[in-house]
Amino acid sequence: MAIARQFATSVGTTATAIEGTQFPGFLLINNGGETVFLGDSAVTTSTGFPIKVGEVFSPSEMAHNSLRGLIADRLYGRVVTSTEDVRVLLQGRVNV
Repeated sequence: MAIARQFATSVGTTATAIEGTQFPGFLLINNGGETVFLGDSAVTTSTGFPIKVGEVFSPSEMAHNSLRGLIADRLYGRVVTSTEDVRVLLQGRVNV
């Protein structure tokens, strides 16, 4: 059991699974230089939820409670060009 755990994902121009977002209690930050769009595996830059440079995202408590730690629960990200760095921090005691 860990107090916290961190993940880094390079999000590209195709839908990219963001590691760590399948667990309850995560915080996500756009650590890159371009807006990252979040959604499911079919996310696009026109339909995704935008996370601007430096913004932190954490889903509602209800959404957190529905996360089961399964790969199928992961959020996906996509950017317009190049790749962007996204970081995830899991808070609290997490079995990974």
